[in-house]
Amino acid sequence: MKITILTPALAALLGFALAGAPVTAQAQTSTNTTTAPAAPAKAKTNKVNYHGAITAIDTTASTVTLLSHSKKEGDKTLVLSVDATTVIKRDKVAATLADFKVGERVTGSYVAEASGTLTAVKLTFTTPKPKAATAPAAPATPSTAPATPAQ
Repeated sequence: MKITILTPALAALLGFALAGAPVTAQAQTSTNTTTAPAAPAKAKTNKVNYHGAITAIDTTASTVTLLSHSKKEGDKTLVLSVDATTVIKRDKVAATLADFKVGERVTGSYVAEASGTLTAVKLTFTTPKPKAATAPAAPATPSTAPATPAQ
């Protein structure tokens, strides 16, 4: 008996909820016909990744020169300008350009400015992990125990 009374009551409640939905949706529709000015488009910055060996460091001019290698372009000399926005890290710790040495292998990314200057976005050096020394395999030694006859 309780089920037969609850079923019509739930159906009526659902009907009222659905009937009120379009009114609610209409009330939320904006009548503002003026539109806000569009936000200026951000300039696209195409970051280029690099990896290579440092060939020169000029802390006065804030530049680092490196010999980069890629499969597409082969060996290429890059002169990267380093500015206040460049993220410089040495073994995952913040560093300065003076912390680097010629010959070290670095990775990072840069952007090409309209003026033609290559500005480093990121410059990272990670100390290579030493290779584990492998011990030579022990020579096989013949067993000194007497062989037991098969039965």
